Amino acid sequence: FFFWCFALDPFLCFRSRSGFVVDQAKMGTKVSVKWDKQMYRDVEVDMSAPLELFKTQLWTLTGVSPDRQTLMIKGKKLRDDTGWASVTLKPNTMVLMMGTTGELISEPAEKIVFAEDLDQDDPDALNQLVVKRGLQNFGNLCYVNSTVQCLNQIDELQPVLDQLKSSSSENNHPVQLAKALSSLLTSLDPSIPAPASGKPLALFNVLKTINPVFAEQNQMGMNKQQDAEECWSLILSQLAIALQNRGEEENPVDQMFGISMRETSTNQESTDEVLTVTTKHRLLRCHIGNKTSHLFEGLKESLEEDIERNSEVLGRDATFKQISKIEKLPGYLAVQMVRFRWKAAESVKAKILKSISFPFTFDVLDLCTEDLQAKLKVRRNEEIKKHDEAVARAQSQVDEVEAKTPEPEKPKDADETMDETASAAAGASANDGEATPEKPVNIITSETGVYELVGVLTHQGRIAESGHYVSWCKDKDGAWWQFDDEKVSPFAFHF
Repeated sequence: FFFWCFALDPFLCFRSRSGFVVDQAKMGTKVSVKWDKQMYRDVEVDMSAPLELFKTQLWTLTGVSPDRQTLMIKGKKLRDDTGWASVTLKPNTMVLMMGTTGELISEPAEKIVFAEDLDQDDPDALNQLVVKRGLQNFGNLCYVNSTVQCLNQIDELQPVLDQLKSSSSENNHPVQLAKALSSLLTSLDPSIPAPASGKPLALFNVLKTINPVFAEQNQMGMNKQQDAEECWSLILSQLAIALQNRGEEENPVDQMFGISMRETSTNQESTDEVLTVTTKHRLLRCHIGNKTSHLFEGLKESLEEDIERNSEVLGRDATFKQISKIEKLPGYLAVQMVRFRWKAAESVKAKILKSISFPFTFDVLDLCTEDLQAKLKVRRNEEIKKHDEAVARAQSQVDEVEAKTPEPEKPKDADETMDETASAAAGASANDGEATPEKPVNIITSETGVYELVGVLTHQGRIAESGHYVSWCKDKDGAWWQFDDEKVSPFAFHF
């Protein structure tokens, strides 16, 4: 759900990516970039991401848009279609960038077709569109709508809510919220007959009953704009209460989103005084500093800070260096970019408008404790070994066919054979489990520490108390969609 943004935009949601082979040699390489007369050192390169992501980072540093950038390494031009595959990077490799600042404005290659533009009497034209349902806005409820659309991407959430809805006879506020959310998510299912857009009123009524802040109105008698992150956090906390003590070893909400952090605080005046505690969270916060240009940088800086606390050794307050590390990862990683800060002089929330790049695939290995890193590396090595064995097995099958057949048919490539082998194994597993009774919802876990982006939620505007929230979500087929209240349209990210 990286994955999303709240009053801070964007709010990102990442989904754990199982079976993903990580080339550790290609992660975290730092290069130097020379542009004009300026030199930028220690620019981090994610070689598992498209070249466009690196260009976006350089856009943040230099103001030169990706369309205007030409990158060269040792006289060789980097191309978007081949990316990093055509070069070998070493630490401090020199990247030469050419280009000038300014904006390029051009028409889209293909005209975007909206449902409103189609002939409503032509069923064939309407059937060409994949149906995605939006949510009606009854007055400044865009923050609720955008949050719900992101939650709708969590595959395991609806089954868990359905079980609660069918089994619980309680009627307290957390259960009411869970049931209202379940009904609203059901109304977004395109396979179920329903109006073109859902109505979030039942969910909103429970939200404002639980927290009166959501019931506040402006001078015109309309609902006030609220913070989507507060809405997100309130929904998750209430769902956790509704789902507690139901026989599971861990609350389903914490299985999906729970993060355990080990916080180590060292007294800067007496380094022998070290305090260690474990804290629980359901999202990571990325604070944006003057030098922050990428998500990973912001998170790393946010997990190291100086705090004032009482020192038992000194008998007074002292400065402690606090370093936080992740010791337990969730199936879905939510990340909040903190874009609003309080300006006491003006008594307003000021928005930080600095551009921050983020990846489609996010590796959090370096943010974890040493113990967790060791476990993740074991799993990564297993995945790499499994992949290599599958390739070798596929090649062996191809060689066998070539040796036995005088006029061999065109051999299947390794990937195709691997897919068939995996399908056969999956089919065997499915057959083995046919006789077993229905099991509780199986919630995804993170075994490698690698996540894929599935959701983005942003706030548009400069003021926290106004503006508009929109979300972008990736469906099961890998296509991205923009959800702007009732308006739903396909969307293509360009990095």
